[in-house]
Amino acid sequence: MIRKDDVKWWVLEVKKHPESVPTIIEELAKRLTELDAENERLRHEVIRLQQHTPAAGDSAEVSALRREVARLQTLLNSEASSEPSVVFLSDQLQSARILLSQAQRLAREDRPVLGRQAMLGMRHVLLAHPQDELLLFTSQGRGLKLLPSDVPSLTEGDNWPITDDQGLAANERLTAAVAVAQLPRFWTVVTRRGYVRQFLRIELDRRLTQGDRFIVSPFRNDAPVAIVNGDQGDLLVFTRWGKGVRFSQRAIEGQGSVALELEPDDEVVAALSLPSDTAILIVTAAGYAVRRDTSRFGARSRPGGAGKTLIQAFDVLGAFPCESQAQLLYLTYSGKLVLVPTVDIPLHQRSNKGTRVRVFDRDPAVAVTFVSSVL
Repeated sequence: MIRKDDVKWWVLEVKKHPESVPTIIEELAKRLTELDAENERLRHEVIRLQQHTPAAGDSAEVSALRREVARLQTLLNSEASSEPSVVFLSDQLQSARILLSQAQRLAREDRPVLGRQAMLGMRHVLLAHPQDELLLFTSQGRGLKLLPSDVPSLTEGDNWPITDDQGLAANERLTAAVAVAQLPRFWTVVTRRGYVRQFLRIELDRRLTQGDRFIVSPFRNDAPVAIVNGDQGDLLVFTRWGKGVRFSQRAIEGQGSVALELEPDDEVVAALSLPSDTAILIVTAAGYAVRRDTSRFGARSRPGGAGKTLIQAFDVLGAFPCESQAQLLYLTYSGKLVLVPTVDIPLHQRSNKGTRVRVFDRDPAVAVTFVSSVL
């Protein structure tokens, strides 16, 4: 490798000893010849690896290893800060991202982050750090992984960036997404109709790599909507109509269980893993939020039965572990971002419609994510 210090030394030597110029040129030409030969060797090695087709039995493992190498290489080579990004995902697996600081600026300036055409298919908003991994799940019970660095940057107020085909079937849609920092040993998957099942992480990774369906619900037209850490503690499931149920994840049967009985028009919209009791936030599309202490609704011995009313609403968007100094980041139908601090949301002891944190009457919220005070 030719370093900057080498160049400085050559310049000084030429100035001090002009007679040494021919010798320096010869040494430099020799070094450049060696580097050129090494470059050719590496180029041929890259071509050989690109043309190499792994055996059928090794393809899944090789693909997984390549993804991990790519992720680590991205982290090693990145000269950017560790600032998280806000990731936008459509039901057709279109994706885009902007830095959190940029999202906060757009929210303050009341400017749209996405065009109206892009908002027609909006599905999820996530906060992802550079080292995170995105897990995405479809209406066909399939899944895939994505790195934040693979998501194209977004031009403010524009539509989706042009990306490669994600390989969805004709009627397949994105239904669930999560950003993961630390991979658990077990995953718990929850569907729209309340079917829950646990998977070993290595089993889920294998099915995702091979493109297999990893979950088949006993309910018709069902799809995964949430995936949480299944290693320990309780599972707390939330529905659109403000119902919820809590039970130990150890109580989930091997072939899956039904978390709760749902009304025909109701559906599961979120789930949380609870290693211990904590404060949580339940957020609605109309701009209401309620802070609840999970110790006030105990865990059932097993899944099933009617849900308990946690908030009086019919438009629950999401639920998050609560921090007093954190923020809620909403995305509205017009493509605008809205930041709401959580510090002023009071603790509610009983079920009610919550506290009005934002008026969304003319521009309802379509998605929300949680911006922790510890980034």
